Amino acid sequence: MSFSRLPNYDGAIMQPKVGLAVGAGVGMAVVSWLHVSPATMATSTPWLHQGCMAMVGGSSAVVAAIFYAAWLVHLAEACYAIKILASHACWLRASTALPWFGLTFLFGYPQLAGLLRADKERRPQRFPKKR
Repeated sequence: MSFSRLPNYDGAIMQPKVGLAVGAGVGMAVVSWLHVSPATMATSTPWLHQGCMAMVGGSSAVVAAIFYAAWLVHLAEACYAIKILASHACWLRASTALPWFGLTFLFGYPQLAGLLRADKERRPQRFPKKR
């Protein structure tokens, strides 16, 4: 099974927008690399290091803030995915919760969007549409 394809527990396959998922993953990787090891980034890919530092005004404090904020947001999205799975008792199993948590933590909203869509389809409407 591909990392971007996960069954939605009704047999259908939910697949996030691949471009968004790849963009989120690459963005997190670049920000992490720039924060954790800026010296290796500067020597191995100077063009990427210079471009990233130019975007943040050359401030390593801004890079650190972006790094921690991005990881915190991804962690919150992953915890929200578990909350959605817990609201549907039949969905909350280790075999389904761990992949959703991991993939949502890595790719963020593009992965969470599929779960939100499935959750919306499963929940009864609060206010039925008038005809």
